Amino acid sequence: MKFWKNWLAVVALVVSGSATAAWPERPITLIVPFPAGGLADAVSRSLSEEVSRILGQPLILENRPGANGRIGLEQLSRAPKDGYTLAATVPGMMIFQPLTEKTYKFDPLKDFEPITIAVDTYNVLVTHPRVSATGDLRELVAKAKAHPGQMNYGTPGSGSSFHFNTVVLTDKLGIQATHVSYRGEAPALIDLAGGSIEFMLAGQSARPYIQDGKIKPIAVTSRQRVGILPNVPTFAELGVDFRTDGWVGYVAPAGVPKEILDRVSEAFRAAIKLPKVREQIAAMGYEPVGNSREEFRSLIKDRLEHYRGLIRSGAVKID
Repeated sequence: MKFWKNWLAVVALVVSGSATAAWPERPITLIVPFPAGGLADAVSRSLSEEVSRILGQPLILENRPGANGRIGLEQLSRAPKDGYTLAATVPGMMIFQPLTEKTYKFDPLKDFEPITIAVDTYNVLVTHPRVSATGDLRELVAKAKAHPGQMNYGTPGSGSSFHFNTVVLTDKLGIQATHVSYRGEAPALIDLAGGSIEFMLAGQSARPYIQDGKIKPIAVTSRQRVGILPNVPTFAELGVDFRTDGWVGYVAPAGVPKEILDRVSEAFRAAIKLPKVREQIAAMGYEPVGNSREEFRSLIKDRLEHYRGLIRSGAVKID
């Protein structure tokens, strides 16, 4: 009996190894947990053709928006652990929601396998013109220090990445300001343009307001200046060591064989290195990354610990 059990185990191992070696044998589904046309969708579409070519099978994008990405992650978690279903993800899904939402049922380090981060995104610090008509960071800081706690900043929600990042920024600038939480970035920008709040960190949604002169850009959080905002300095240029956690990455459900995960990661990273793809990413204003699976996992672990510390210290209060 023992002989037959061992023989069956060997056969199963050989069959599994053969299946892994042949992977992929059919199209791969990439779940994008956000609407078409958004950040994660745009980045994924810029990569899909080249990843498909490298793997030799179509990479089919499937938009599954809702619940700040949770609907897409739920679909991913139910998928077979065979590498044929992947998902795009952002810091909100892997870092901020696990820390701030009691009903969030996923453990990012146990329930998913990192593949790679495709791009680093950026935020821009914007202010109402009455605070800084010239977009001068020193002017904003001077006014905030002259009136501690009286200036208001907006975020798309309590516990959002914007909330955490603004707390870090105000600490680095040595200023005190009052947090005003909104249901999304759009209403916060409307109030900023109207003068109800004084400043905020924003994404690309701020661009039309900047172009119309309704708000003033002060600095971007990227490593270098952004092509679509060429006259806006980085925080580093202004002597402030500040960058935000913003990226688009890809994950698989836990349980997918390591050989398949490595193959997927290699394909995505190879696509990200291509000049054609890097040009498309740069045109969006983002910075290509393509890090390893281990580096991606380490980053998630590090940022979870960092932001958990801000909550414990009371620096970030979750409404």
